[in-house]
Amino acid sequence: MLRTSQGMILFLLVSIFILGWSPNAFCGPAGDHDEQAVLQAARKFLDAEVRRDYPAVYACFAPSSAYLRTHNYQQYLAEAKSAPYHVAAYQIVRVSYIEDNKNARNITTASRIAQVEVEVTFAHEGTDRQSVVNIGFIFLKEKGRWYKS
Repeated sequence: MLRTSQGMILFLLVSIFILGWSPNAFCGPAGDHDEQAVLQAARKFLDAEVRRDYPAVYACFAPSSAYLRTHNYQQYLAEAKSAPYHVAAYQIVRVSYIEDNKNARNITTASRIAQVEVEVTFAHEGTDRQSVVNIGFIFLKEKGRWYKS
């Protein structure tokens, strides 16, 4: 009986040592860092939208995004200023997903893709009317940094 008890104690101590010193024992899941970085990129983009800081919004777009391939800053600025609404407020709901880009040649050069679900309040120009819309914004990780697609 004593031998079994000693064996159980040794087993528990070894288990605690192995599990206690594994890298994931002190850190959250591997995706936590990316999730925080995506949320930071989303806030940076959306805060710039609320401020109507057009250069800052444009700087949030991914270098490989389809939008940047088809729109220079002057085109973006003209579209943004002529829109009949603007972002008045937002609330991030959640990061819907973060995944590796399995189609890097066809979609984008990004290494990872994420979607951030946001409740966006749009103010309609020239009126007191506002609309709240749930939008899934796509973000791309390129060269270690997250950008708006």
